[in-house]
Amino acid sequence: MNTYRPTQSSSYWMVALKLLILVLGLYLSALVLGKVFTWVFAIAFFLIRFIVFVGVSFIVLHFFLKLLFKIDLFQLVMGKRFTSR
Repeated sequence: MNTYRPTQSSSYWMVALKLLILVLGLYLSALVLGKVFTWVFAIAFFLIRFIVFVGVSFIVLHFFLKLLFKIDLFQLVMGKRFTSR
């Protein structure tokens, strides 16, 4: 029974080569994913900021219309059928 066992020095070179490939792959993925996540987070931040701005504006407008003119903005926008459920 003849089995091949690599010498000790070639095993060290293979481990070093695999570690080098791993480090280069991680570096390349960090470069690519850095650009992608920058755009994803920028778009998500803009959308969240816009939604919060619209929501807070609607609530403040509703409050002042209700206080000054007795107009219920929620009922005006949603309708009577929505609030009766």
